[in-house]
Amino acid sequence: MTKDPESKAAAQENIVPEEADTPEAEVPAEAETLRAEAMAHRERSLRLAAEMENVRRRAARELESAHRFALERFAGELLPVVDSLELALGAAETVPEGLEMTLKLLRDVLVRHHIEAVTPVEGDAFDPGLHEAMATQPSAEMAPDCILQVVQKGYRIHDRLLRPARVIVARALDGSA
Repeated sequence: MTKDPESKAAAQENIVPEEADTPEAEVPAEAETLRAEAMAHRERSLRLAAEMENVRRRAARELESAHRFALERFAGELLPVVDSLELALGAAETVPEGLEMTLKLLRDVLVRHHIEAVTPVEGDAFDPGLHEAMATQPSAEMAPDCILQVVQKGYRIHDRLLRPARVIVARALDGSA
């Protein structure tokens, strides 16, 4: 079936692309709107990627912290054993060699697990971040807020305080404030 030339021309006049209905001014505006939407999506994608990276880093820090301080409860339970052994050593007139060796072994275990003693010196300034004041006592020899006596050593695991050192702190004499 062949069409005559007049019907071909008539058919071509009736076929109009869809873009022809849109005014030329609307095309650039629509393109600009689409470009702005694309930029907004790109920015959102970048923010989400940055947020995911932050979540990953935070999870890695928390995991590292969990590994470092996993023995904290165990170490806290060992401290009374150390204290008892130290008291026994101080009270005994003749120190049995086995007791000294046991205490040395226990201290070595603590060192291997990064647990170190916090041993304040009498006369040092009281530090509430490392010390726990068990009592205050008036003193003429010592300045106020200085350590008069160490009651019990403190301990830390890595850089975290496990137990503060327990101390008696000097205060000013009652007549001299």
